[in-house]
Amino acid sequence: MNREGKKAKPNAEPSEGQRLSELELSLTVLWNSVRRWLSQRSKARPMNGLADLDVFLLHLLVYRNKQLRAVDLAFALSIDDMHVVSYSLKKLARLGMIASARIGKEVFYEPTQQGRQHYLDFLEDRKQYLEPAMALIAHDHDLRSLTTLLRALSGVYEQAARSAGSARGL
Repeated sequence: MNREGKKAKPNAEPSEGQRLSELELSLTVLWNSVRRWLSQRSKARPMNGLADLDVFLLHLLVYRNKQLRAVDLAFALSIDDMHVVSYSLKKLARLGMIASARIGKEVFYEPTQQGRQHYLDFLEDRKQYLEPAMALIAHDHDLRSLTTLLRALSGVYEQAARSAGSARGL
């Protein structure tokens, strides 16, 4: 039934709003699936108790292969709440996965050997469990193009969020 109480036509073309709703649903399911992947595979290793954000931050530090500040990590992952990032970094440091160094007034983080090993274990798991399925997708879709598209969508949603916040006076 539609808003007027009439039956919707079975072959009716979905509206732009309906398409966006489907896209947002798909992106949300994708996000939750990626988080589950990171959390589940990390629990299969000796380092239990890592949340998805912990794994994201650790892997970003290893992947970038340079010292980064908490604000750099938050910016790279588009996280507004620095308290969440700070808590996760403290947890990773307490577990011996990262080390910190003060340079001037700034604190920089880098992975320890244990953190690097976690990332290498992740790459092995990814090669075993994820890459075969992604290879099937890559036959029909160029992963580089999908990555570019997802980044563009992130920008569109970020700008829309800022515009909506500005309109509300935030």
